Amino acid sequence: MIDHISTSIPPLHNAGEGNKPLSGNRGAAEKAEFKPPENAGAASELSEEQQKQVDELKKRDQEVRAHEAAHKNAGGQYAGSASYTYTVGPDGKRYATGGEVPIDVAPVEGDPEATVAKLDVVIAAALAPAKPSAQDRQVAAAAVAARNKARAELAAKEKEELSGEGDVKEPFDVNDFGSTPQASVNKAYEGGLNLGQEVPNTSGVNFSEVS
Repeated sequence: MIDHISTSIPPLHNAGEGNKPLSGNRGAAEKAEFKPPENAGAASELSEEQQKQVDELKKRDQEVRAHEAAHKNAGGQYAGSASYTYTVGPDGKRYATGGEVPIDVAPVEGDPEATVAKLDVVIAAALAPAKPSAQDRQVAAAAVAARNKARAELAAKEKEELSGEGDVKEPFDVNDFGSTPQASVNKAYEGGLNLGQEVPNTSGVNFSEVS
C-alpha cells in the first residue's frame, strides 16, 4: 500500500484546497493569479506589493522543500521521490507551494518482526518535519496501529513456539554443583575419601542426620 506524507504549510493567498484524497494537505497548487509584468526579470519593475508576494513565495518554497526532504531522508528505501505543486509569482518564476512524498506502509507478508521494523521507519518519516501536517499524523497513526498488530502477531508466534517445545529438562550432570564454591566441593570430596578409609567393613550401614 502506498500512502503519502505531505507538507503542513497552509496555502498562500487563499489558494484552492488541492488534491486531498491522496495527500490530505498537499499544500494545494496555487494558481498563477499574477500576470507577470513585462520584463519581469527586472526586480526594479515590481511594485512593493508584488515584491512582498515574491518574498512570501520564496520563503514558502524553502519551507516546502525542507519539509519534503525531511520525509524523504527519514523514509529511506520506503519513501519515493518528492513531487511538488507550483505557483508562478509576479516575477514570472515558479515557486513550490505544496508537495508530497509517497511512502510504502504495507506490512511484510508473513514476517511480523520485519513489519515492526519497517513501520518504525514509516512512523519516523511521517513525523520527521518540524511541523507534520494533518495527513502526516494520519499516516503515522495508521502505521502505529499496524505496528501494534504486528507486535501482537509476533508475541503470539513466540508463545506458540515456546509451548511447542514442552518441558524439556537438561540431563543430570553429577559434576554440576551449581553455585557451590569449588573449595567446598573439594573439601567434601576429600572428607568422603577419609570416611571411606575409616568405616569398618560391616553391613547394614545407614545414613543419618548429623546431631
